[in-house]
Amino acid sequence: MKKMVAILLSAVLVAAAFSGCSKSESDSSEKESSNSKVMQTVLNTAEYTLYQNIFYNDTKGDYDGKAASKEGVFTSIYDAYNSRERYYVWGYNDQTKCCDWQWELEITDTKKLPNNGSLVKVEGTYGVNDDGLDGFWIVSPEITVEQKYPGNGADVDMKTMSNTLERVQVYNIINFPEIFEGKSVCGYGRVLDASTLEDAYYDNSWTIPISGDFEVPAFGTLVEIEGEIKNGGIADCKISENTIY
Repeated sequence: MKKMVAILLSAVLVAAAFSGCSKSESDSSEKESSNSKVMQTVLNTAEYTLYQNIFYNDTKGDYDGKAASKEGVFTSIYDAYNSRERYYVWGYNDQTKCCDWQWELEITDTKKLPNNGSLVKVEGTYGVNDDGLDGFWIVSPEITVEQKYPGNGADVDMKTMSNTLERVQVYNIINFPEIFEGKSVCGYGRVLDASTLEDAYYDNSWTIPISGDFEVPAFGTLVEIEGEIKNGGIADCKISENTIY
């Protein structure tokens, strides 16, 4: 099943690509004077190009053991296929925000992790390893918080995820509804119809049922959503027009 998810993640990244668009434990330190209630946007075309080169030109081996330095948004997803939390630093290619990059982090100590959505700098080493969702991650990452974000208070916080990571998380929710049942959730997407949310940028990518006492925005509107996961969908929804993604 793990290989299936890895292939799935690679597949959705390929779709984005063709759309045009050293410590033994993790160490997180925070700058106390730098806090924000707004999640920062990170744009880095060079990072996106590198990401494409490593994953789609199959050059992982060329970078194995080399130093890695990243600045981006910290977040985590729950990989129900492999029963584990996964951690990432991510950003966008450019201002269109439809194309993104995300580097998985090998985290061995979860006690000092920053809040999801925080702007961080990561120093570590690239590593080829089948334990990574795509067989590649950043080993022994030192994480420095550059701007702390309080998070959104949901058990499954998809608002702090890149478009690609949100896709992977939605697939997990749909395929393992019993694991996520009753958890609070927030995220973003487009209104497909009165009872369906879809991928923010791509047609025929993912959809998830939504229900609740809300005024339905115009179909195609980019929105943020909050609610509770029930039967593989999102119930008791609150919807607001998106202002970030």
